[in-house]
Parts: sequence; C-alpha cells; structure tokens
Amino acid sequence: MTEDQKMDDLSQERLPSHESPVDPRIEARRHDIRSRRRLRMWISAGTIVVVLAIGFGITQSPLLDVDEIEVIGARHTGAARVLEAAGIDLGAPLLGLDLSGPRRSIAALPWVDQVRSSRRWGGKVTFDVTERRAVAQIPDEEGWAIVDLQGRVLEVNPIPGELPVVLFGPVPEPGDWLLGSALPLLEASNALVPLQGEGIGSISRVNGQVIVDLPGTSRVRWGGRDDPHGKAVVLATFLSRVDLECYEMIDLSVPEFPVLTRIDNCS
Repeated sequence: MTEDQKMDDLSQERLPSHESPVDPRIEARRHDIRSRRRLRMWISAGTIVVVLAIGFGITQSPLLDVDEIEVIGARHTGAARVLEAAGIDLGAPLLGLDLSGPRRSIAALPWVDQVRSSRRWGGKVTFDVTERRAVAQIPDEEGWAIVDLQGRVLEVNPIPGELPVVLFGPVPEPGDWLLGSALPLLEASNALVPLQGEGIGSISRVNGQVIVDLPGTSRVRWGGRDDPHGKAVVLATFLSRVDLECYEMIDLSVPEFPVLTRIDNCS
C-alpha cells in the first residue's frame, strides 16, 4: 500500500459520521404529533360531511317548504288568477325555487304592469303586483273594451262604465295592444277622465284630427298631442262658464289661445 493510499484511509476514518441514534422519547413525540394531525384531518372531513348532510336534509324537510303564497295589489286581476299563473304548489321546496318564471307568467296577465316577488325562511312567498290604470272604454262587438294609456286591452265588459268613450277599431283580445294610431285618442281620454261627469261625449278621429263631442252640437278640436292636461283645464273652464248652445266648435290646438266658433243666427 502506498503512502498516499494510507493517507486517504486515515482521512476517511477521521470523517465524522452523520448518522446518530435517535432518542426514543423524541421518536415517540414525533409519532404522537403525526397521529394527532391525522386525527384532526379525519375529524374535519367528517364534520364537513355531517354538515352537508344536515344542510341537504333541511332543504328537503318541511321546515323549508312553501307554506303560504301571498298576493298583493291584484285588485282587478284577482289573487286566484295570479296564483294560477304563478303555478307554485304548496309544499314545494323553498330553496332553489325559481321565481323568474312565475313573474313572467303573472306579468303577461292583461291588468298587470309590474310584479315583484320575495321569499321568507318561514315558508312564505309573496307576489306584489302593480296594475295598469284604465283611461278609456271602446265599444266592440263583445262589449266595452277597457284600455290603458299605452293601448293595452285590459278586459271586456258587457256594459259601459264611467270612463270616456273612444271610438277606435279593431280591438284585439285582452292582453294585446291597440295600433299605435290610437295613442293620441287615449292621451286625450286620459286628460278628460276628471271631466267625465261634465257630459264629455265620445273621442274620435275625424279627417285626421282628434275630436271630442260635447253636449248638443258642440265639438272640441283637440289638436296635437302636446299639453293634453292643459287643454283639459281650458275645456273645464269653458264648460263651467260658457253656454255652449251657440258654439259649434272649441279649438284647443293652442290651449293658451283657444278659439270659439259661433253658430250663425244663434241668439
């Protein structure tokens, strides 16, 4: 063996060893920590499973069923018709209940303008309905069609009511809309609703102009669609202060400057 080989062997013998015996107490401590960590993991996983199971069970229990359906504001439509359109059964699960479909079905009812919905944990579902306002009645083969300001047909009654009478056709089924050419007539009718007790006659279109019939032979040339309520105020003043027997026309095309046309040879 050469001197160099001897030196290498001595060096290797002098190298410190990295392996040392582990104290049994430390090893036991490490094992205990690992065991506790695994136990906590199992407990956490089990807790999550139990909570999910309980939550699912609650959602399917009678505690979260639909126990009551409330309808607010459906004076003309009626609560029964709203409930039928909603199509929600008592006892249905409250969680996951889609209310958008029932809202659309309720909004399609003729009188309904807007509908809001809510639910409570006690099992109560509420539909809050805002209805349209009738402004005119139109004579039709089926009776008298009640119409709102936008031209939606709300219902058909067999006898006339107290709304101004608008002459227009054709009249579609309730829930559908009149043609757009009816809107000027409906705007005039809406403005004249407060004067209905003053003998306001029918509202029609004559030679392209909106005409309002008054008692006797008098008529009102309504003019354009501007300032309908201002025109109604001027007309109310004439009805209360002027004897219209000798006047055949009141022109309200410019309500600030109304024009009266007198009947010839009327004393």
